[in-house]
Amino acid sequence: MAVADRVLVAIAVVAVLTIDALYLAIIRSQDGPPTPDVLTVPFVASYLGLMASLLAASLFVPAGARPALRGAASGGLLVLGVLSAFSIGVAVMLAAAPAIAATVLAINARPGAKSVGTAAVAALLAVVLMGAGFEFAWSHLVCPPTGESGGTTASLLGNGSSYDCSDGVLTYH
Repeated sequence: MAVADRVLVAIAVVAVLTIDALYLAIIRSQDGPPTPDVLTVPFVASYLGLMASLLAASLFVPAGARPALRGAASGGLLVLGVLSAFSIGVAVMLAAAPAIAATVLAINARPGAKSVGTAAVAALLAVVLMGAGFEFAWSHLVCPPTGESGGTTASLLGNGSSYDCSDGVLTYH
């Protein structure tokens, strides 16, 4: 494996882990009433950690597996960056750039349809995992024990659901 591969992967891993830590710090520093959407932040933080882990693991696997691991991380980071464009998206897309470059180098090291195919399928699977994770996180609501609130859940597959919280009781409409 060339030094350029290792450097690009290391830059991407450090960038993703830094973004993850800063994201959690910013969320924790925000005061305000608890929101019913309790799983989105843990999911995003875990997903970023998974993408960093895939990139790091790509340094220790045989050359034939590198395109898949790097492709999954590249695709996942790129799509997450687009979806979160109004918050942490720009930083995530900047972290995706060296991951994408490392993916291209891994494919070039083992040219052929198999390398391209495994990278593409892995990227697609990472994006599907992200979509499923968001759908689950957005649909799992926990109402605060006191007070009233309401809203509509987000959804990648449809309109979401309207809900009301009243003194800890969740009602879907």
